[in-house]
Amino acid sequence: MTHPFTPGPIDEDLWAVTQYLLKCGDLLDELMRQRDEPPERLSATVRTGSALYRTSLHTGKLLAQAALSDAATTVDSQEAISVLRHLTEATANAAARASDAVSALAHAETALANRLLEQSRTHLYRTPVAVQDVSAALLRHDGYLYAQERATREKLSTNSPTVKVSEAQRKGLASLARGDGVVRETATGTREVASPPAAYMRAATIDALVDKKLITLTPLLQQDRYGVRLTSDGIQALVSAGPAQHRRPAAVTSVPTTVTSTARPVGARR
Repeated sequence: MTHPFTPGPIDEDLWAVTQYLLKCGDLLDELMRQRDEPPERLSATVRTGSALYRTSLHTGKLLAQAALSDAATTVDSQEAISVLRHLTEATANAAARASDAVSALAHAETALANRLLEQSRTHLYRTPVAVQDVSAALLRHDGYLYAQERATREKLSTNSPTVKVSEAQRKGLASLARGDGVVRETATGTREVASPPAAYMRAATIDALVDKKLITLTPLLQQDRYGVRLTSDGIQALVSAGPAQHRRPAAVTSVPTTVTSTARPVGARR
């Protein structure tokens, strides 16, 4: 699809920010386990704060990429933008609390520094999982755009009556629309998505899409694995489906009560 916008975040970008978030969480956990005197903890806290700051810049960059791309044209990518906004806020708040902890340690206020580091860690709660939500939403966004292009190529009418699908089924169709999906049968006889990883869906949803003849499963060389392709009816159902009204997702962290300090920062703005 030709458009004047820049590309949005790609899988490598999202994988990188996930690693940054996991690393920052590990650094904070290590700091919270330490009970050294302030001088020994100060340099480690500075490094952790710097890592959090860099991570917040990275999530902010991904947010800008998504907002400036064609992501705003679908409900799924609007969800991705919203989650990225929460991630940016969460990492920025975590970095700010770590910076406050540096100031507290510089004034030998160990108890206050510990509380600030706990707040910083709370801001990062479930952020790596939220990145997975972004990846899944962008996958559905790409799938929907691909389905629109295929409908145009195949001259499929999206105005005629189509098979009705639930929101879970719509998301499943969008996740698999690019044609690179793989489904496997488990030892218990149920079906699950093997690829792409962000296309996770319940076995009942896969079965419903097969029963409605919206997707086809083609056996692959590897045993119990099947390639997935949307049928023409599946493309029509996806393009014609009215997605559920977009809701602002819950914040990825709970915001702790800010602890203030009477200490004045040393050589830094608060």
